[in-house]
Amino acid sequence: MSRDPLQYVRELALPEARHRVTRGGEAPPPPSFGSGQELAAVGAQLAEFHTSVRPDQRAAVADCLLLAQLAANKASAGSRDVMAWYAKYVEVLQNVGWTTRSMEFKDTAVGDDDAGVHQAILPVLTAALGGAALAAGSLIVSVLKGLQEMDAANPWITIFDRSSTHVGGAKFQLGSVDADEAAGTVKVQLVALAIEASKEITQVLFFKLSSEHARLRAAEGQLDIGFERLEAIQAAVAARVQPFLLDNIGKIDL
Repeated sequence: MSRDPLQYVRELALPEARHRVTRGGEAPPPPSFGSGQELAAVGAQLAEFHTSVRPDQRAAVADCLLLAQLAANKASAGSRDVMAWYAKYVEVLQNVGWTTRSMEFKDTAVGDDDAGVHQAILPVLTAALGGAALAAGSLIVSVLKGLQEMDAANPWITIFDRSSTHVGGAKFQLGSVDADEAAGTVKVQLVALAIEASKEITQVLFFKLSSEHARLRAAEGQLDIGFERLEAIQAAVAARVQPFLLDNIGKIDL
């Protein structure tokens, strides 16, 4: 990092936020995090938090992920290049103190082109989580497998679909968040996905790749940040994303 992270956060260009208030004229409170294993939609990312991650750390991680998405949305507005969106996403996380590793996108073979995206990405996610045995306990895997039975009007699906759309297809991420007390770090095991198509894609998880001759690309990566660094930037990041929380963060009940 070549510049002060707090100054970087304060000066970062973001889209215009929608102003929402309650009947009393106050902004509604953002969703809160607990201490058990839980899953949330953070914009275009499904983030699974493990019990090792404290509630305050979960909020800070979600805010960082949302900040990176918002800045990427602003920087790539109108552009068909999904990879440019991801370049900005990674740049923001690095500049606020996250270390990123292994974010090389590769074409992903799909066994059944008529399968929905939620089915097509399961092998990629399973591999990233360390194989079928470890993936069996993943809340993200459970959600993807049970998506057909869920109400498409569910608030988190609305958030995820709206945030995933892109002029030239779609982009979204799946992340497993853990903390290592001994090392003093929070780690996100990330699967980043991009769908390159001839037009903007809606209802991305239900989208069939064969319908638009779309190209699915995926990257496995790891993000990590020290407890002290996360705490140092938490207030500044929270202040920037606060106007966006209600429209971009939704808890997922299983």
